[in-house]
Amino acid sequence: MERLVKKLLITLLAVVVSILSYYFVTGWYNVITWAIAALVVGYMSENRRNSIINGFLFGYFLFLVYILLGYNGKIDTSSMVKFILFDVFFSLIGSVACIVGAIVGNLFKRK
Repeated sequence: MERLVKKLLITLLAVVVSILSYYFVTGWYNVITWAIAALVVGYMSENRRNSIINGFLFGYFLFLVYILLGYNGKIDTSSMVKFILFDVFFSLIGSVACIVGAIVGNLFKRK
């Protein structure tokens, strides 16, 4: 049960970080805050396996919410479906990036 609560907190952290960075940080500076958050997620993980899982969750939901917030396109069904499919698959790239950050953060903990 404790692990589930941690996963939910990481998901909530990703949503909060993406909302805050969307509204308060402009330009490519978002990457700095996201990298720091990914390092913290990895540092707070118990082991390397958990850091990979936590990094995936954090990165996926971070990108998913951030891209959804920025949608300013058409609201017809076809456009929305295409955008949602793009967002779901593009968020996988964000999850890979945060996995790397989480692994590095976990390595800092071991030293």
